[in-house]
Amino acid sequence: MTAKIVIRPAEMVAMAAEFDAFLRGIEAGDPPFDDAKATSGLERFAFGKAPLCTVLIAEQEATAVGYAIYSLGFWADAWEGMLFLTDLFVREAWRSQGVGRRLMQELTAIGRKEGCQRIMWTVWTENAEARQFYRALGAEEIAEERLMTWPIRAK
Repeated sequence: MTAKIVIRPAEMVAMAAEFDAFLRGIEAGDPPFDDAKATSGLERFAFGKAPLCTVLIAEQEATAVGYAIYSLGFWADAWEGMLFLTDLFVREAWRSQGVGRRLMQELTAIGRKEGCQRIMWTVWTENAEARQFYRALGAEEIAEERLMTWPIRAK
């Protein structure tokens, strides 16, 4: 790859819809992607008064080719700061060209700057391509941990 990949924070609803379509190609089931909800969520949680996450866009020659959404947190198992990767997506035409690796390197640099000792994330079990990519980077799966969710409902 000859052109330089540039990484910057930005909005990325169109790519989120592509990511949703990619995951639906593996296995359908969730409700259809909602552009308005995604836009509203990004405006509130990434670009609002008190952001809960940060978005990085990978660009090549002013074309958005991938993104990562992350937040900073604390992992009590090791009493360490962590960077939590919520989503990483690279458009199909740009896969296997170093974009995902470059995003992970940028996240590592951000985590290091913030005093974090690790990056943590979840990977959908059915997404073999992603699991293979992360293992190739040297990531390890934590088999004894399970992702839990408990919805917060309005009163």
